[in-house]
Formats: sequence, structure tokens, C-alpha cells
Amino acid sequence: MKIIWTRKANTSFNGIVDYLLKIWTMEIAINFVDIVDHTIILIAKNPEMFKVSEYDKISRAAFITKHTTMFYRILDDTIEIEFFWGNFDNPEKINELLKFK
Repeated sequence: MKIIWTRKANTSFNGIVDYLLKIWTMEIAINFVDIVDHTIILIAKNPEMFKVSEYDKISRAAFITKHTTMFYRILDDTIEIEFFWGNFDNPEKINELLKFK
């Protein structure tokens, strides 16, 4: 399947990587990127492997780490990476992000 990233996905992903580089180490940041890459490869092979989001019935929530979830949706032959979410952030903001795709 084709994989596309929304602007919000790029922004939120880069924000997490920047945070990891600033607060933690290059090794931690690279590990995060590797986990995301691996998860996307798995999703491309089996798009429905992660549960449908409780926030809307279109998006799916892929658990990346205990700190981060990646939201994506299946569009015909395309996987759209919507955004990355810090699991300790206010969950009410997820609804706002999903409304304005």
C-alpha cells in the first residue's frame, strides 16, 4: 500500500524527534524513528492490525511507545499517517485534531 503523511503527521513526528534529541540522546531518537518505520511497514502489510480509534470510527491508533501513539486511516490503497500523539497529553485535543484533517 502507498503511505502518505499529512502535514500534521510530519510536524508532530518532527516535534517528538526534536524533543528526544534535546532532552534525551541521539540513540533514543534513532530508536524512536526505527520503531515508527517498523510499525508503518507492518501497517502497510496489514492495515487493520491496530484498533479503530475510540475518538472517531475512521482513524486507527497504533501504539508506538508507552509515550506515543500514531493515528492513521485507510483510504482505498493508501495509508494516511494523520498525526503522532503524546499519550500523556490532554485526550480532549485528539477530537480537535481528528475533526480538522
